Amino acid sequence: MSFSIAGNRVDGVIVQAIQSGKSTAQQIVQQQINEVKNDPAKNIREMQQPSGLSSFLDIKV
Repeated sequence: MSFSIAGNRVDGVIVQAIQSGKSTAQQIVQQQINEVKNDPAKNIREMQQPSGLSSFLDIKV
């Protein structure tokens, strides 16, 4: 892939790095979408779990 600056085609390391970052980001987003599709209640279960900090502090009221 390349892009143009002032009508001049530019290929190079920066373009490759941008492409690599873009494809990585697309894969991550697609994985997150698939996780939600496959197990929509997972996020709720994770939020309901007690945190390690709360059990460490063990504050009694």
